[in-house]
Amino acid sequence: MTIFILVNLHPGMKNLNCVVIDDHRLERMLLEEYISRHSFLKIVASFHNPVESLDFIKKGTTDLLFVDVDMPLMSGIDFLKSLPNPPPCIFVTVHPEYAIDAFDIQAIDYLLKPVNPERLDKAIQRTLELFEIKEKAIQYGLHFEKDFLMIKEGTTVNKVYLHEILYLEALTNYTKIVTPGKNYITLNNLKNFLDELPKNKFLRIHRSYAVA
Repeated sequence: MTIFILVNLHPGMKNLNCVVIDDHRLERMLLEEYISRHSFLKIVASFHNPVESLDFIKKGTTDLLFVDVDMPLMSGIDFLKSLPNPPPCIFVTVHPEYAIDAFDIQAIDYLLKPVNPERLDKAIQRTLELFEIKEKAIQYGLHFEKDFLMIKEGTTVNKVYLHEILYLEALTNYTKIVTPGKNYITLNNLKNFLDELPKNKFLRIHRSYAVA
């Protein structure tokens, strides 16, 4: 049995509307119990399978989605892939072999069951931190040149030469640019970022990191 969490935090909202999709009633109730321990998480709907949830999800009012993978009619992974703009996800599963698939769809975290509430809390906290990163990324504008980047931060424009960049770090759909003096967050994912740079300037040594 595998479950993942999807998050889509709207700017300025105080609570996250949660939807739980799991064909096992007892496991669904246990997740709902863990969710209820967070005052900012509100369960607005619960479904037995993804197909039943589609109309509700399409309303765009769901901020946090818990989904079991092994379910009738449609798997959780296929359900995620069917969404036009899938939000970030955290897997909670008894199957460690799904880890690669999880990271291929930009999973934030990967938790093994039985779920440890404290470990789940850390995953949720990490998710919220990523949305803070998103808010910061929106403040940056990015323009690529041959030997440098022009990074707009508010009303300030920073010229960052490629040789100054120590490494690049993938943060789901964002990329952190690390230099000796300052770090920047961009809205580009790491693959797209590397595609824009001159060839052979950076080497991707890990799914989340590229070095000069």
